[in-house]
Amino acid sequence: MNLDDWSGARDGDLAAVAAETRRWADSAADSPLYRHFALAIADDPDLLAVLARIPGVPPMNLLLGAVKLRLNADDPLAAWYPHLTPQPRTPGPAAYAALRAYVVGRADAVVAEASARRTQTNETGRAAVLLPWVAAFAGDEPVHAVDLGASAGLNLCLDRFSYRYTWTGGTTLLGSGAPELHCEWRGDGPPVSALPMFATRTGIDLSPVDATDPYQAAWLEALVWPEHQDRLARLRAAIEARRNVDVAMIAGDAARMLGEVEAGLPPGPMVIWHTVALYQAPPEVHERIDAAVAAISRHRRVLRLGMEPVRGLPDVQVRVGASFAQARTVATAHAHGRWVAPAYA
Repeated sequence: MNLDDWSGARDGDLAAVAAETRRWADSAADSPLYRHFALAIADDPDLLAVLARIPGVPPMNLLLGAVKLRLNADDPLAAWYPHLTPQPRTPGPAAYAALRAYVVGRADAVVAEASARRTQTNETGRAAVLLPWVAAFAGDEPVHAVDLGASAGLNLCLDRFSYRYTWTGGTTLLGSGAPELHCEWRGDGPPVSALPMFATRTGIDLSPVDATDPYQAAWLEALVWPEHQDRLARLRAAIEARRNVDVAMIAGDAARMLGEVEAGLPPGPMVIWHTVALYQAPPEVHERIDAAVAAISRHRRVLRLGMEPVRGLPDVQVRVGASFAQARTVATAHAHGRWVAPAYA
C-alpha cells in the first residue's frame, strides 16, 4: 500500500486529490466496490470537493466509512452492501450513481461524520502477523504488551485467539479461542509452537475506542470493507473476547505516553508493537517514539515490532528494531494479515 499525506486535500487542490484517490484505489484491490468508487470519484469534481473537506487521513477511508455507518437497508445504495442485502449487486455505473446521489444529498452530514472520526481499523487479522515474533521474544516468560495506536485494543488479546497457518508443508494450528485467524505463511512454516503469556496489556491511542459501546463498535464495523464479511465476523468475535480481558487503554500521544506507561509497569520484558497506525504520524513523532524505545531498552529487555506501509514499497513491511525506519525487515505481509512472507523465504 502506497500512502500519501493527502496534502492536496488540505490545500483544496482537486487535481492532487484526484491523483491521491487513484493511488488509494490501488490499495483497495481487495474491495471491488471501493476500488470502483475511488476510480469514479477521481473523475468527479463534485465528490472530489467533498473529499477535500475531510481533514483526516486517508480521507477515502473516512468518507466511505461514514457512508457505511449511516447507510440503511432502505437506501438504494444498500443494494451493493452485503451486510444489508443477501444478494449484493456487482459494482458498475449504477453503484457509483447511487453513491454519488447519497453523498451529494447528504454532503454536510457525511463530511461532519467523517471529520469527527479517525481511521482506527482494529484489524484482528494482523495478530497472525505479530504472533511469531511476539512468541519468539516471550518464550516461557510473561511479557508486558503495549500496542501503539491500539484503537480498541483488540489485538492485545492475541493470546486468546486461535490461528490456522497454511503453508507448503501443511497446516499449523494454535490456540482454541475465537476468532480463528487464517493466514497463509509463505515459507517453511511459522516458527511458533505456543502462544505467548502477557503479564500486562496496555493500549495507547489518541482517541481510544470503547468496543463495548455500541456506538463506537459500529464505527469499527463501518471501517470494514463491504465484501469482507469474514473480517466483520472476526471483529465481532474479537470484541466478545475483549470483554473478558483486562486491558488498560491510555488516551494520549504514544511518543509522550510510552515512557510514562513503562515507568508504571512491574519488572519484566516488554514488547511494543504497532500495526498500520504510525503511518499517520509525522516524522517528529516517529523520532520521539524511537527515543522512548531506546531509553526503555537501556534498563529493560524490549522488542519493538512494527507492521506498517512504507511509501514506495508495494506491501506492508514487518520490522524488528528500536527505530522502525532503520529496523531490519523480517517479513512483508498483507495489510489485513491474510498472508505473511518471511524475509528468508
